[in-house]
Amino acid sequence: MDFGDWMDRRVKRMDWIDMGCVKAGAMLFALLAAKLWPPLLAVNPWVYAVALVLVSLRPVARFLSAEAV
Repeated sequence: MDFGDWMDRRVKRMDWIDMGCVKAGAMLFALLAAKLWPPLLAVNPWVYAVALVLVSLRPVARFLSAEAV
C-alpha cells in the first residue's frame, strides 16, 4: 500500500461538512498569513487571479468530464 492509496481511503470517508471545514481552514490560514506578513498583499492582483485559474483547472476539468479520470 502506497501513500496515494492510503490517502484515497481516508478522503472517501469524508463528507461534505468535512470538506467544507478543510476549505474554511485553508481560507483562514491564508488570512492569517496575510495578517502576519503584510507584503503578501502587495502582490499584483493578477498574480492571484492566474494562480486561482491554475489551481482550479484540474478540479473543474475532472468535474465536467463525462468519464471517471
